[in-house]
Amino acid sequence: MTVFEALKNSRSRLAAEGIESASLDASLILSHLTNLSKVQLITHDTDELSDEIIDKLNVLIEKRINGYPVAYILGYKEFWGLKLKVTEDTLIPRPDTEILVQKAIDCRVHGPILDMGTGTGAIILALKSEYKDAIEAYACDISKKALNVARENAKALSLAVTFIESDWFKSLGDRKFSLIVSNPPYIEDDDPHLSKTSLPFEPICALTSGADGLDDIRIICREALSHLETGAPLLVEHGYNQGIAVAEIFTENGYKNVETIKDFAGNDRVTIGYNL
Repeated sequence: MTVFEALKNSRSRLAAEGIESASLDASLILSHLTNLSKVQLITHDTDELSDEIIDKLNVLIEKRINGYPVAYILGYKEFWGLKLKVTEDTLIPRPDTEILVQKAIDCRVHGPILDMGTGTGAIILALKSEYKDAIEAYACDISKKALNVARENAKALSLAVTFIESDWFKSLGDRKFSLIVSNPPYIEDDDPHLSKTSLPFEPICALTSGADGLDDIRIICREALSHLETGAPLLVEHGYNQGIAVAEIFTENGYKNVETIKDFAGNDRVTIGYNL
């Protein structure tokens, strides 16, 4: 089977199952297996593939048909222009979260910053790549396995971040920060989306947070105040339909100048408040 035939067959199988990104997914998977770039897949379309490559391709296409995320197949995901390792121990970084990064950059802080529940390290590494040596960067996560992935990503990108194993703020002592950001779990425990798309394959503890999805956001808003410098902001990502509820949580905890920011699709996505 040639490269062209393998791509055509894989795309057809994926498309037949209703996968909208069938063409891209097939190219990414075959590129991953052959170490050929997407351009080289075209220029080498008549090259014969080994039986071993074809067997591996069939296995991975079948996994993709069953909903397994391409990012886990490839072992990486790009976020904010950074190539990040991902595993089944971490959530897959999503484009919606880039609005959180952008808003944090707009805050133009000069002191230490903290990323709560860092996962792959996507947010803190994106911020560190922009702030460079202007800030000290810290990140925490309750998952040792996720922290190991985040450390690998920081090392690969040559970005200096201090990673701390912590259940939210419990292991942070009396540290204070000029900015705290978080993309915490915010899906309702019984949300039907948990059985769809890639979510069944991602770590459930990083997805759900109580009956209304806001339990962890309540904890973060309550406890962040004692770790924020005077005038410092807290930024939290949340669901498209949670903007009003999250803003109320911020206000109830005493944050000032509370604002909810929309993502690039026009949905409520990030709420910011200041410790004034």
